[in-house]
Amino acid sequence: MTTASFRYLPLGQIHLSFGEVQLTPGVANHRLIIPAQVTGTWLDAKAPESNAQVLCVGTVWLERPFFRWVGGLEPQVVTLRGYPAAEELVVSLTDDQLISLESACGQDDIVLRLKLQVTLLSPPGDVHPVAHDELPVRIPRGRWLELLDQAGTEVGVLLRVPSPLTDSALTPPPAASDKDAASLSQAAARLRQARAELRDQQWEHCVATCRRVLENISLLVSIPSAKQVFSVPADSRTQDQRWAAVYWDVKGMTHAAHHDDSTTGSFSWSRADAEAILATTAGLLRRYTQG
Repeated sequence: MTTASFRYLPLGQIHLSFGEVQLTPGVANHRLIIPAQVTGTWLDAKAPESNAQVLCVGTVWLERPFFRWVGGLEPQVVTLRGYPAAEELVVSLTDDQLISLESACGQDDIVLRLKLQVTLLSPPGDVHPVAHDELPVRIPRGRWLELLDQAGTEVGVLLRVPSPLTDSALTPPPAASDKDAASLSQAAARLRQARAELRDQQWEHCVATCRRVLENISLLVSIPSAKQVFSVPADSRTQDQRWAAVYWDVKGMTHAAHHDDSTTGSFSWSRADAEAILATTAGLLRRYTQG
């Protein structure tokens, strides 16, 4: 069991012992809970009226495989007793953070580092009220998978796409609404615009904007033409030709939102449609522009 101790000489100590980490699922934001048993050594375990209040704050860091900031603990006032009293330390994690932690640690355990500060709210005059300690909290791989499962089906997929704000220090980047250019910054701006349109429930606009991102891709890199790709039997295509087939199929689908004709005029778009197109477009941008 992981423990921490805070010294307040000459008064005594506060001991914390931590239990198995838990997760309370939320809507795109989740509460990672670290149960703790808290004891004040100077308090009388047999006297219910013997207690003291402390303010507990702190930060949470990812310790392995590299040291990175995760978030701040929710500040809380804790009532101490002379016997172990149950409390909870809580840090909020977004969907993206859950997925990033999973990606960073791979098949290893999750190891977090807590940096804690506990402050006596009514200390005796001769006692310094603030004490610090830090400790690792390990979440075994099996337990971590259980927690991810508890988060439910609403945890999204995080795609990391190059998103520069400019292409050159010498020239300003083209705006998302400008003419199509061989510009990664314009493609990234359009992808952000499509994500905002998805958030605003503008499904068809989102798909149409993705079409413009696909135009950027074809100007940034050389992609086999649709004729070159589809003239080759599917099972005889090279890997590059198969990626190009995905590109042209997605572009053909987005064309329906960009231009209405006798066939596409009756198309309707749902959230699931827009999400699928946005995710595929982001994946293609990543694939074709990766260094």
